[in-house]
Amino acid sequence: MSIKPGLTAVLRRYDDDAWAALASKGLLRRARKDLEQQSPSIVADGPDSLQVALGSATVTFDATGPTGATCSCPSGSTCQHIVAAGLWLTDDGPEEEQVGEDLLRITTAELKAFAGTAAYRWAREYVEDLDPEDGIRIEQGQHLVLTLSSPRIGFRWMGGGLDGLVADGKLASLEKYRIAVVLAYQRASGLELEPIERRAVAPRADGEGRVRLRAAVERLLCDTVQLGVAHLSPSLYQRYETLAVSAQGAEYYRLAGLLRGMAGQIELTLARSAQADEQTLLEQLATAYALVSALGELGDVPRLVGSARGRFEQAGRLELVGLGAFPWRTASGFAGLTVVFWSVDDKRPVTWTDSRPSSLLFDPRGRYTAPGPWDGLHSPSDATGARVKLTGARLTSTGRLSGVESTHAFADPLTGVAIAAAVPVADRWSALLGGRLLSLLEREGPQREWAVLRPAAFAPAYFDEAMQRLEWPVTDGEGDVLPLCVPYSAETSHAVDGIESRPEPAPGTLVVARIRRTAGGLTGEPLSLIHPDRPAGDAVEALHFGAGAPRRRRTAGQLSIAPASAQPAQLVDLRAWLVRQAERGTGAASAGAFNHELDRHHQALRAAGFNVYPTGCGAEPPVALLRSFYLTLQVTELLTGG
Repeated sequence: MSIKPGLTAVLRRYDDDAWAALASKGLLRRARKDLEQQSPSIVADGPDSLQVALGSATVTFDATGPTGATCSCPSGSTCQHIVAAGLWLTDDGPEEEQVGEDLLRITTAELKAFAGTAAYRWAREYVEDLDPEDGIRIEQGQHLVLTLSSPRIGFRWMGGGLDGLVADGKLASLEKYRIAVVLAYQRASGLELEPIERRAVAPRADGEGRVRLRAAVERLLCDTVQLGVAHLSPSLYQRYETLAVSAQGAEYYRLAGLLRGMAGQIELTLARSAQADEQTLLEQLATAYALVSALGELGDVPRLVGSARGRFEQAGRLELVGLGAFPWRTASGFAGLTVVFWSVDDKRPVTWTDSRPSSLLFDPRGRYTAPGPWDGLHSPSDATGARVKLTGARLTSTGRLSGVESTHAFADPLTGVAIAAAVPVADRWSALLGGRLLSLLEREGPQREWAVLRPAAFAPAYFDEAMQRLEWPVTDGEGDVLPLCVPYSAETSHAVDGIESRPEPAPGTLVVARIRRTAGGLTGEPLSLIHPDRPAGDAVEALHFGAGAPRRRRTAGQLSIAPASAQPAQLVDLRAWLVRQAERGTGAASAGAFNHELDRHHQALRAAGFNVYPTGCGAEPPVALLRSFYLTLQVTELLTGG
């Protein structure tokens, strides 16, 4: 009896992304070169194993496929010989491609030919606005189900060209969303999209041009609320599309993204799609109104103007200090590993992330010790606690590093003293995140949330069974306490158990943590410990990658947990009333009646201690509604921490 039929069936489920996740892109490339120069052969085939000879190496497979394969070469992990043998075995017979393989081969030229350059440009800019990790949900089965996050539009892919992407609802502009879902899927699968071409427009709008644009956007937002988000029209949709293009041409990138998102929500509503979400549209309307108001008051400051997020630019040479890494998994179907660095050149935290749809064979913890991401770096684990010098680096404006193969790395382990001297250290918690409350328009980027802390004292860590998270309070020199918290999950289990069972850190130990703001103050999520007294190669303790199997616990998903800070009834009542008014339209009631009722809600909140709500509102109802709803979003954010 031969193991070969079952083994080849397993191997055929591995595409390039799966092989790259298991080994690396470099090993995959070298494996293909080996197959061009050598002729493998099967030397043993039995019921339990199959052996392939490739040059001087012999690869042994069992029924589990590549994950259980071994090689006679010195490598202790998945080597190029295992990859080459697997590729050769799948070529030995009819090919069964993984669903979605054709989508990865579609070129920019083909996408432009499908629906035109204008539709491609819209889709490319739309995908640029999507979150790289949560922008698309991918479900793999007999066929692919691809769901864009904002607006929420789903497609099913069974093959058969771009027309084979079947939407879950009717859309007037179906072709551009088909292009968008292909680009989002390609980016999620590890492909680097072509840069966005600059629009052939007149020079950027001058001061007066931007003033007119902001006024036009403000009129449109108010018209939408006056008409009612449940009573939208095709002409309103066209106005959003037109102003989105104008904002992009004026290099108001953040405003353009909001306008595109609102146009998408209106399009779903007009199509009577089940995915239409009027409350999401109202949140976008209020945020856009606040953004336009802030641009008018504060001017064209960079954090309000925004930038083309996700665009990798040439950064040349970079000197980094590796601070640690963490695995993660999202509810939208992505898993990944993020490595955190301190950029000595830019004096800010930067990150590199490798993420894949969960439907692919990808182990975030295993990726920590797998080869790459850059030539010259054995694995991400070798970057922790080392000075990493990059040449040919590529970096986004928000501090995300590209894993492009043309980048070369040289890693030199540092002592604890050298690391502590190379990074800024905070010893007063009041100074974290600038010591001020952030508005929804001033969110710190995910890279800037990282800080290196020098606690004066560590309290014992304990596990909160009710909240299913680890609590580890640390105190600064002024006596302020910062709770370090690690929510329990399969990805954080090693960190939770390792911190809970470890002895108290020695005096002077530094903590790398991600800082967040909640209603009760600041909290941190620890990433690693820096030990100043330790030698090079042992100075940084990566908390998520400690030895030993985690103990079993109930996960938070099995519990009914109340939010840390319950929202007051007055706030819930105000939000519900504002939503009802926005749905039917403020034009349905007199300005006096509307403002009287709004003032009543504001007075109730002020009586509850929320003095930020104004009284005696005299603004037009659409303006008053958008201001009040944005303020409610901001208060809710501060109460719940997100």
